[in-house]
Amino acid sequence: MKLSKLIRLDKIVEEILQEDELAREDDCYLIFKVVQRTNPELAGTAFANVMFNAKAKGISFESITRARRKVQHEHPELVHNETEEARQAEQIEYMEYANERHIPGY
Repeated sequence: MKLSKLIRLDKIVEEILQEDELAREDDCYLIFKVVQRTNPELAGTAFANVMFNAKAKGISFESITRARRKVQHEHPELVHNETEEARQAEQIEYMEYANERHIPGY
């Protein structure tokens, strides 16, 4: 993904997080709002259609959540505390799981 597109994605995610508190709590909702804004022709279509066309349309769910993490790091006021605590607890569980399985990098 080109740098200009990533910068644009960061800005879109930041705007959505500022406008919509639910987007701070729910990554699936945030992804929907980004798709709605960037590809409005897909917003009202079936989930399968969105998934099938994601790559061709340049939609990356991972890039959207990565942008959310970056924006929330830079703007802590856009973090939903309960959701962040749940994400941290889940991350600890994944790390413990990876350590038990001796997965490299954990």
